[in-house]
Amino acid sequence: MCGIAGIVAPGPAGGAEESRVTGMLETLRHRGPDGFGRETRGRAVLGHARLAIIDLRTGDQPQSDANDRYHVVCNGEIYNYKELRRELESRGHVFRTQSDVEVIPHLYEEMGDRCVDRLRGMFAFALHDVARDRTLLARDRLGKKPLYWARSSGGLAFASEARALAGLDGVDTDLDPEAVDLYLTLQYIPAPWSIHKGIRKLEAATSMAFERDGSVRMHRYWDPLPEPDEGMTEAQALDEIDAVLRESSRIRLRSDVPVSSFLSGGIDSGLVVSYLSEEAPERMSAITVGFGGAPEDEGVLTRSTAVALGVDLEEEHVELDVPSVVNAVVGHMDEPHGDSSCVPTWLVSRAAARRVKVVLSGDGGDEAFAGYATRYSHNLATETLRRWIPGGLRRGLAGGLARIWPRSGRLPRPLRLGNLLDNLSRDLEGAYARDMTVVRPALKARLYGAGLQDALGSFDSTCVLRDAFDRTRGHDPLSRLLYVDRHTYLSEGVIAKVDRMSMAHSLEVRSPLLDQKVVELAARIPSSLKIRGGTGKLCLRKLAARRLPREVVRAKKSGFAPPLAAWIRGPLYPLVRERLAGGALSSLLDLDVARRLLEEHKAGRRDWARPLWLLFVLASWADARCPAGIAT
Repeated sequence: MCGIAGIVAPGPAGGAEESRVTGMLETLRHRGPDGFGRETRGRAVLGHARLAIIDLRTGDQPQSDANDRYHVVCNGEIYNYKELRRELESRGHVFRTQSDVEVIPHLYEEMGDRCVDRLRGMFAFALHDVARDRTLLARDRLGKKPLYWARSSGGLAFASEARALAGLDGVDTDLDPEAVDLYLTLQYIPAPWSIHKGIRKLEAATSMAFERDGSVRMHRYWDPLPEPDEGMTEAQALDEIDAVLRESSRIRLRSDVPVSSFLSGGIDSGLVVSYLSEEAPERMSAITVGFGGAPEDEGVLTRSTAVALGVDLEEEHVELDVPSVVNAVVGHMDEPHGDSSCVPTWLVSRAAARRVKVVLSGDGGDEAFAGYATRYSHNLATETLRRWIPGGLRRGLAGGLARIWPRSGRLPRPLRLGNLLDNLSRDLEGAYARDMTVVRPALKARLYGAGLQDALGSFDSTCVLRDAFDRTRGHDPLSRLLYVDRHTYLSEGVIAKVDRMSMAHSLEVRSPLLDQKVVELAARIPSSLKIRGGTGKLCLRKLAARRLPREVVRAKKSGFAPPLAAWIRGPLYPLVRERLAGGALSSLLDLDVARRLLEEHKAGRRDWARPLWLLFVLASWADARCPAGIAT
């Protein structure tokens, strides 16, 4: 786990490019505080900021093959490196270190760009082929490690974070209007966009070749579509999940430094820790953080799991200074990210980093096995209704009723039909896009300044969702929803959040449930074994019943989000009001509207917590990065 940066110049690289790469590495020091490595080969300067995890003595990067033709820097871990190394050595390859990264240049020698097909892990790497004068960038299947790139001074620059590229000559760092709109819609900025016009994110499961002539070629190398095996029984599904989760947990224990795990009261982290407790050569520890004001039920369940599994639970209790913590979290964002669970993720990462360099987590179970039961169940129920009501009647009657139906949290639950009627008037894709949108079109019309509206034109901020839906036409509704979530919310939202907040503390997070074999298996499991009767993650729950305490398995799912609405009415109110008073965003947004939302929220007339949080994060980021204002 590290940070990488580099420049491929239009001609032979020299001192100027080396100096720039050194400066880029300085901005990535939090990702790799254990040392810098830099190497110049022809037109390419490759840089690496190291967090030493595997091969502490000889594992410095860049690394190369035995003939010094292929040179690589990599952020992440290749979990199957031991198996790959044995294969490669049997075919005559000679290794010089014990590093997991050294398998990459040797695989590239045999397979070229297809080397990524054999890599199992989390990675973002850059490999320069000296003889062919070409550079290959690649990112892991689910986007667990970030990689940004930009055209710079006639060549190419790349880095683990956008901030490392933003200071380079020739890179356009103006805010991208489409990225701003995407962020306020989805609460994150999906690849290939970044917050800057001149900087792009490499998409997950994608390789990018930068050729000698300056051309760029993209290739998506992995994209498993849903292929449910309707003949699979529950017992078969549980046995297969059990085997693959055990193996994916075991290989993530490979480390030359101590490894621990996050543990909450839920079944995902509990399952991961259950396998670790059996596979680890020594007694495992687990880390949990309790926050002031949080219900004690979660702590009781966490302790119950730890006792049942025989792991040492390290508990840390935090009394929050909310404004201080929020400022620290937002100040460390490389680009705006609107998931408020960044705050607890930051805090639990900070607690873990005081103890270890590596932790395992339970991330990924919800998106692979249908854990968001309420949202998925509502979508599936609405889809069933759509089949019974003619399209014209749905769009006309349901849409008309939705426009006049009262929207109030004070209504009895059976009468809160506004969202249902609105979604019923749309197709599955449109209803999902509406559910995932934070700042709705009506509010955008009030909030967006004329310059931003003109710059956006007809841009559709739900395009990434619709593109993913288009690839799954003909599949059952739940499979489609899970596929879209994997490509968007999981990859660009959840995973990005965990990477940024953990690496802020130089902490590596490994996630067995995000293993490619787990995801591929989940795509084969029938939807009927994932959700039933409003209960999600059914097969994982059945597996957990074999391995975890009964009260943990039966507990209602609890989120990892802070009490955002109360924070904005209380301890965060002065800070949010200050950030929305003016500043860099004034040329993009009507901040008078934003301040009216804040006052309505504080008075309890409307719950504007999520839009206000997104605006607060964006304003904080913009004021720190663009103190002179934003060009429009």
